[in-house]
Amino acid sequence: MPETRNPSTVFHCRQCGECCQGRGGILPSPVERELIAQYLQMPLDELIRDYLEPTPLGLAIKNKPGGGCIFLEEKRCRIHPVKPRICRDWPFLPALLLHEDEFTAAKTACAGLQPESSHSDFLTFWLTRVI
Repeated sequence: MPETRNPSTVFHCRQCGECCQGRGGILPSPVERELIAQYLQMPLDELIRDYLEPTPLGLAIKNKPGGGCIFLEEKRCRIHPVKPRICRDWPFLPALLLHEDEFTAAKTACAGLQPESSHSDFLTFWLTRVI
């Protein structure tokens, strides 16, 4: 049986902003949109007009012209207290939890994932967070 590392050494967010550099796919729910608008102290229609864009799957958070989330400012999330669930869940997304190769690939993109951690370590760490 492989050795399992101390779960606390598997992931520690470095607040580097790399996870916010993707190109779309963040679709806040209607409740999340309301919370973001309230947090930014603006009407919902203004949030939708200025910060969201329609996609075949629904309204998504816009990216900056050069890429990355429109809410990312100096490697910090402008809406951190109310950021969408998918952002709060990172890196514990189904693809990474279910597929070892996806987890391995994510380790090259996320400085918070310890390179020496195994997929088993990652699952153990996740389970200790959700139980």
